[in-house]
Amino acid sequence: MTKEQREKMLASIRKFTLMDDMFFHTCLKDDKRGMQYILRIILKKPELVVLEMHTQEAVPSIYGRSVTFDVFVRDAGGREYNVEVQQKNDGADPRRARYHASLLDTMNVERRAEWKDLPPTIVIFITAHDVMKAGKPIYHVVRVVKELDHKRFEDESEIIYVNATIQDDTPLGQLMQDFACADPAKMHSKILAERVKYFKTNEHGVRTMCNVMEEFTKDIREEGKAEGIAEKTMRTILNQLRRHADYAIIASDNETSVDEVMRIAKENGLAY
Repeated sequence: MTKEQREKMLASIRKFTLMDDMFFHTCLKDDKRGMQYILRIILKKPELVVLEMHTQEAVPSIYGRSVTFDVFVRDAGGREYNVEVQQKNDGADPRRARYHASLLDTMNVERRAEWKDLPPTIVIFITAHDVMKAGKPIYHVVRVVKELDHKRFEDESEIIYVNATIQDDTPLGQLMQDFACADPAKMHSKILAERVKYFKTNEHGVRTMCNVMEEFTKDIREEGKAEGIAEKTMRTILNQLRRHADYAIIASDNETSVDEVMRIAKENGLAY
């Protein structure tokens, strides 16, 4: 890393807040105390105890795309949580929340033989904007039975959206102030301020943060390269289809299957 690159990284680190997901999961890594503090305020459960926690928990799915949770938590009562911070509204799409909730269950299916043994789950999105647009500081989403006067459907699954734009003097509002604050000296919570200060000013903490940023940048470059190759391959296949080349030849030229070539042809109105 050049001196100029390091200076740019240090400038970025100084600007980071807990609303930046990379900084969030780096600060919370191995910090049960900090996560416990956050959950106690959001859930209004001052006695909640975090038993297990993982950041950047990768959850594979054999049926579709895998997901990496910002933070996965299990409390002393057996309840499981996925906690995410989202700067953009599309990152907190209701269908994404539904998918994250399903993956929490998927993680447990192989470990537990009985459906009744599935643990209660909560997916929490801390959002930079009011995604519900109703001016509330927090939104709790649960299933209900419409024909039974909207009685709750007791599947023990819940989705929570925390609106980080509400930064009042309530415990939740002050927590959101801390999430939006780049200067640890101005944060309300000493617990969170200690972690933020460590990764912004401590030599070892800053080095860790720089390594995380380097790895993140490397992953982005590799993903971009892979996507570029995929786009180039797609353009080649489409050009060959427009020339009515044989499906088998197209598949061979592009190292794919004939079925995939036929699918692309149908989707693009180029089947023959």
